[in-house]
Amino acid sequence: MEKSEIEHLLNLARLNLTNQEKEKIYDDLLRILDYVNQLNEVKIENIEPMAGGTHLVNVLRPDEVKFDASLSEELLNQAPKTNNDFIQVPPIFT
Repeated sequence: MEKSEIEHLLNLARLNLTNQEKEKIYDDLLRILDYVNQLNEVKIENIEPMAGGTHLVNVLRPDEVKFDASLSEELLNQAPKTNNDFIQVPPIFT
């Protein structure tokens, strides 16, 4: 990476840095890019891509409707306002 490219990136980001700060960023970016380039050395032939981090499977239970009409009626009777079989609440947006 050239220093002119760093200048261009700093300009795009609208960063006004001192020369000392620019040098530090340049050095940091070079070290980061060197580290990332190490990934090119990793042998990845014959390795299957991962679809997830583990082979664990979620334990699921079947959906069951548990409706107790007496509880529903009791709840509606305690609500300050109702509309048919629903609890009526004040509007959020006016």
